[in-house]
Amino acid sequence: MPLDRTGLMIIRAWIEPGSSKPLRARIRLTRDIGAGLEEEMTLTDVPAVSAAVEFWLQEVLLGDELPAKGHPGPRNAAVMPISAT
Repeated sequence: MPLDRTGLMIIRAWIEPGSSKPLRARIRLTRDIGAGLEEEMTLTDVPAVSAAVEFWLQEVLLGDELPAKGHPGPRNAAVMPISAT
């Protein structure tokens, strides 16, 4: 793993009153800041957010050793559509 790789994950969490799943956690991330922000997702429960953090850390750790496509992850679990707000 190159020593100059730096990942970045930003989590913004809030509550949406009246929703059946009131937690919202918008995550913006990159595995290497040289590439800019690569993904954005909004999750609706604590286990999904925890899984996303764990999966991202593994991706940062493995870096170029990741398979090019099809590696499993929590990206599709409890994901809400991202709005322009």
